[in-house]
Amino acid sequence: MRKVRGVEALITYLQSINCPMSKTTIYNLMRTNSIPFNKPSPGILLFDLDKIDRWLDGDSHQAKQDAQ
Repeated sequence: MRKVRGVEALITYLQSINCPMSKTTIYNLMRTNSIPFNKPSPGILLFDLDKIDRWLDGDSHQAKQDAQ
């Protein structure tokens, strides 16, 4: 399981796989629960990169179920 902490780390990962996204876009996706993420406590955001990869591949429904 590959995880990163924070939006900036996710942005760096997305750029490394040629799928750049802005901070605003990521926060908008989080607000609508359109991107898989975990918030274990206030101020901490975790992104499972395996779920992000599945989400990017179009299997967002499965990734959302995994996040729950």
